[in-house]
Amino acid sequence: RAGIGGNMLLLSVWSWERLPVGRPKSVRFNPWYEDEDDDLRRPTWAYKWDVVSEMMNDVNLMYQKYIAEL
Repeated sequence: RAGIGGNMLLLSVWSWERLPVGRPKSVRFNPWYEDEDDDLRRPTWAYKWDVVSEMMNDVNLMYQKYIAEL
């Protein structure tokens, strides 16, 4: 299974947070209970994008939709 990381992951999360265009749907968002009282152990804002839906549509259609929305 392939994935992205580093700068591409940061750019993806930033764009999902700021732009409604091309944003995946968050499948679930689990509340954060681990070390609840420790402010230094809070999750980052990217935590809510941990589980997202995959887009399985035609690439050409998605590109046209993306450009139209942008």
